[in-house]
Amino acid sequence: MSRWGIAGVGLLFATGVWLVAAPFVTGQQPEGAAWTAATRNDVIVGAVLALLGFIGFFTVLAGHIADMYARGPQPPAQL
Repeated sequence: MSRWGIAGVGLLFATGVWLVAAPFVTGQQPEGAAWTAATRNDVIVGAVLALLGFIGFFTVLAGHIADMYARGPQPPAQL
């Protein structure tokens, strides 16, 4: 996969992390209060996106390693 694929899953991961942190960083979730429905939604959706980005990164990495092995030295042909 290309650099665009790596950038895409990196952006997906970063978006998920931001969604998890946003209610607390921006002050929309009061400290010590029970989580609002919006906070729960942000944390759940953000965690799913971050997990997909994390899995996607290792999928891209595995594909790159498979390509490296495929382009590696080939054994000599048997006659």
